[in-house]
Amino acid sequence: MFTIKAVSQATGVSIETLRAWERRYRVVEPQRDPNGRRSYSPPDVIRLRKLREATERGHAISKLARFTDEELASVLATPANDGPVQLAAKSFATQIIDAAEDYRPEDCEQALSMALALLPIDEVVTAVLAPALIEVGERWHAGQFNVAQERIVTGAVRRQVTAVLDTYSKISTSEPIVFATLPDERHELGLLMTALIAASKGVRCHYLGPDIPAADIATYATRVGASAIVLSFVLQDPRSPAGPALSDLVMRTPKDIQIWIGGRATTDLVSAVPDGRVTFVSDYATFHNEIDALLSADH
Repeated sequence: MFTIKAVSQATGVSIETLRAWERRYRVVEPQRDPNGRRSYSPPDVIRLRKLREATERGHAISKLARFTDEELASVLATPANDGPVQLAAKSFATQIIDAAEDYRPEDCEQALSMALALLPIDEVVTAVLAPALIEVGERWHAGQFNVAQERIVTGAVRRQVTAVLDTYSKISTSEPIVFATLPDERHELGLLMTALIAASKGVRCHYLGPDIPAADIATYATRVGASAIVLSFVLQDPRSPAGPALSDLVMRTPKDIQIWIGGRATTDLVSAVPDGRVTFVSDYATFHNEIDALLSADH
């Protein structure tokens, strides 16, 4: 159970707004201790986050308050028009790039923090983080950004997203999904953003990070009772041990644990695993579908 302060931090809804929503619309009904202090359950937190995201798309809270969780999910699954949320996302991405260009790491951190607090997670990933990271990569390859400027952005993304994942992990009750990369694959930011999307949908994410031996990933996933393992393959190198490492992971992982792989270097890997154990996740929309199917199966 969570205090109103913790819920406000996790959902991005101010304490004053939470109280008003409860008083006027009964959006959730927290328990109260003998002193009258509110106490919220994990499902309350998830519902409040969805309500905030839906209101930012222009829907009235008075109408949303009557929606079931399934109806809210349907609202959020509908693509939004290019409105205030999308314009804000573009602004945050620009602020991140400008801060790195001018060597202002604190401003970069602040822009990321504000984006994560104010925007729906899907918008943060697709309209803030992904465009900003692509722009940073292109500038680095063109010689317009040096390594220090690149690290201003990637370091901030890693810290901010990890902090949000930690917050979500405290309120999730689902079976965990393990996120990692295999040996010699150190590109983790795409994987980190994928974990963020999963966490925002109520998944308990165990983020191991990059460059983890296959045996360790398999053992960890088995011991924590994971429903799936998500791997990222970005390094395109014919000398990469990705294929053998993936086959080793499949061999070591119980068959009731799904294995999903994504990233630009995955195309030739699916066929390398003979028993069809691996699912190729080509984009964020496909990942959404896989997560929804997995959560439905859990229920």
